[in-house]
Amino acid sequence: MKKYNSWIVSFYPVATPRLRIFCFPYAGGNAIAYKDWGDYFPEDIEVCCIQLPGRGDRLLESPISSIPVIMEKLGDCFLDFAEGIPFVFFGHSMGALLAFEFTHYLKKHHQIEPEALFVSAHRAPYLPRKDNSIYYNLPDDELLIRLKELNGTPDWFFDEPELVKLSLPTIKADLELCECYSYQDYPLLNIPVYAFGGTRDPEISEDSIKAWERHTMSEFYAKFLPGDHFFLHSSEELLVSEIYKVMRKIVLSSVKQS
Repeated sequence: MKKYNSWIVSFYPVATPRLRIFCFPYAGGNAIAYKDWGDYFPEDIEVCCIQLPGRGDRLLESPISSIPVIMEKLGDCFLDFAEGIPFVFFGHSMGALLAFEFTHYLKKHHQIEPEALFVSAHRAPYLPRKDNSIYYNLPDDELLIRLKELNGTPDWFFDEPELVKLSLPTIKADLELCECYSYQDYPLLNIPVYAFGGTRDPEISEDSIKAWERHTMSEFYAKFLPGDHFFLHSSEELLVSEIYKVMRKIVLSSVKQS
């Protein structure tokens, strides 16, 4: 593993990549969710993972529940990656929201943008939440029940009381970020957006995945893969193969232009 800085790590570092994909974590997740993605790509594509405070090797840091704060701090660390090598963004669930917001942040503040935006298991940002329930301020016992229902946390986690105690502040911060999100009326993106959903996701409807089309004036498609809200894991190979189809076109296009 290569740790470029506290925010960006790669489990399969590439000395001279032709293209990078930056992967944003879901709520309560960390960079390790994308640890095996490098197995699916050619050696000239580098998978870089965003590691937010309060998880993984940053477990003892205070988590951040404010999108603007995350954007600013991540932006300071990201600019070294923004020149010379094309890049794309992928985010699952909360990560989709962060990838979308960071795309707009870079465009507004630094006049740079990814070649494409891949989003997964999250409604289009302009849509209001289907359920106005608030979970981030629930008592710990009730929140843990909710986490079990979502089926995204391994069973062994709930049998490790010390780990649960350390992780709950981060989980609550992530839920607060998502539940208190307020959409800004951004200009349309001028890059392709590709949206993925799970065929059995009880949280995110097909229509809300297809609604991502409203956020771009460029190419758009929606694809639904077998699984629930965390098809990211159960259909990992299928998901990455769909992403690679697009990334291969980007690589070939950059070769023709050079």
